Order: sequence, then C-alpha cells, then structure tokens
Amino acid sequence: MTTPASTAMLQNLLEDHGLRATQPRLRLLEFFALTRGHFTPEEISEQLREQGQPISIATLYQNLKTFSDRGLVKEMIGHGGEVRYDTNLDPHSHLVCLNCGQLTDIHLDLQELHPPSQASGWLITQARVDLQGLCPGCQKRN
Repeated sequence: MTTPASTAMLQNLLEDHGLRATQPRLRLLEFFALTRGHFTPEEISEQLREQGQPISIATLYQNLKTFSDRGLVKEMIGHGGEVRYDTNLDPHSHLVCLNCGQLTDIHLDLQELHPPSQASGWLITQARVDLQGLCPGCQKRN
C-alpha cells in the first residue's frame, strides 16, 4: 500500500500526463511502480484482485491503453501474440523464450546497428530488438 506522500507523487505523475487521478488509475499506477515485468491484462487483473484492489476488466483495458498512449507503460507483443505491458521505460531489448514465453530485459547498444535513416530519408524514433531462444529452465527440461 502506498503512503500519503507516494500517493501524492502518483497523482502528480498522472496529472503531468494530462490524466485525472481516479482510484483505478492510482491502483494501476501503484501496481506498475511496485512491480517490474511484462504483464498481460489478465495477469494484472489477477494480481490486483489478489491484493484486494480489483479493477473491472473494461476499466483495466481502457486505462492500459491510455497509459500506453501517454507513455506511462510500453505495449508490446509477447510470444504467441499476446499483448503485454512493459513497466521498464528505459531503452532496452528482450530475450524471449520460444518455449515458455519468458521475457527478460537486456541492454544492447543499438547505435551500432547504424539505421539507414539518412540514406532512406526515415526519421528513426525508436528501435526494438528481441533475441529469441530457449531460457535456462526450458533448456534443462529439453
């Protein structure tokens, strides 16, 4: 649970992104502040329910879209095509297990890729590189 000071910080963060500080948004933002990872909406809903802070599924989906649009979380497509929300907003890449779908953050120097922006006329605004393989757990099981 958050303290009054941390609740005020979460409220300010929402307001800085042009959002009203509703209870569902505060609960969701608190979840993201306390939990690192890559979560499906269903996983978020289940964890909030287990914490005694449920949010209706429609409200959850609406706020996840809003948070993604405003840059509070990153929406990504995980293994198998499911939508996941990444709480790590720093530039990073992922290791993706092709067997179990585990996602692990890694940091790569993407500047070495030398995107062909000048030659093609493209303005590169972001880069995403995911490396796929088998996680240590799946390697042991195979």
